[in-house]
Amino acid sequence: MAANYLSISAVCTVLSFVGLHCCTELSLEKLISDGLIGEISIHSGNAGHALELLLGSYTTIALLVNFALNIFILLILCLKTIFFAELYPSETRKLVERLINYVIYKGTFLPVIVPPTIFQAGLWSTWLTVLCSLKMFQALGRDRLERLNASPSATPWTYFRVYSVLLLVICIDLLGIRMCLEIYRTSSSSMFILLFFEPLSVAFETLQAIVVHGFQLLDIWLHHSAENSTNCQRSKLFDISAAGSLSEWKGILIRNLGFFLDMMTLLMALGHYVHIWWLHGMAFHLIDAVLFLNIRAYQRIY
Repeated sequence: MAANYLSISAVCTVLSFVGLHCCTELSLEKLISDGLIGEISIHSGNAGHALELLLGSYTTIALLVNFALNIFILLILCLKTIFFAELYPSETRKLVERLINYVIYKGTFLPVIVPPTIFQAGLWSTWLTVLCSLKMFQALGRDRLERLNASPSATPWTYFRVYSVLLLVICIDLLGIRMCLEIYRTSSSSMFILLFFEPLSVAFETLQAIVVHGFQLLDIWLHHSAENSTNCQRSKLFDISAAGSLSEWKGILIRNLGFFLDMMTLLMALGHYVHIWWLHGMAFHLIDAVLFLNIRAYQRIY
């Protein structure tokens, strides 16, 4: 089933590229025939003017967005196949529930505070899509790693393959935070502070999962190496150290660092809603009631 979705996505991506290429060629021919641009200007420094005229067409913009969306979906399916192969039915059900809840709780408030311009709509839609994808991959990784923890046949390589998705998520998330910082420096608008809350929340949650499951990966590797006769001497050395100091400071680190990261995640979630509330204004409307209920829900969770 995963291969079928991947094949369909690849075909749709190719078709969208062909459609975009044909539309671009036809638009260029029309612009040249109308005398708006010359053939020489396309290959010279005036190519920016030709690009500006092409992007003035809503059809070209729609095809470009469709092509970018198809590439993104293809990339997501490829990453899912690499890290998870097939998803279990329970994982698929949880993924759909989390996706719906995330869009409802995060995406529905943006139209209230974001100016209705093409640039703002594209920026915040991209922001929401990327963060939603990171959040879903992180949740899938944690679910699959917890499933592997309960499986006695889990090998270090199988565990590390799923564990790698957490490393990928934190790297992309840190890169996204850096880009958000550049956007904020360029605009200097208080609205763009909203860009930071959710990426930081994802970073704290992912760091907690990396620490917890990193120690579990180490335990699985030690157990696997202990069963390997060729690594008998090395496993004894690790068993001596792991039985004493490792197990002691591991529990302390997971407990204290986990509490700190949980609190930081809570603060980022509350900051997200409070900042939306501040940008929207303190007048009591329906959205204010929804924001207040979401804040109360986070207080009950923690």
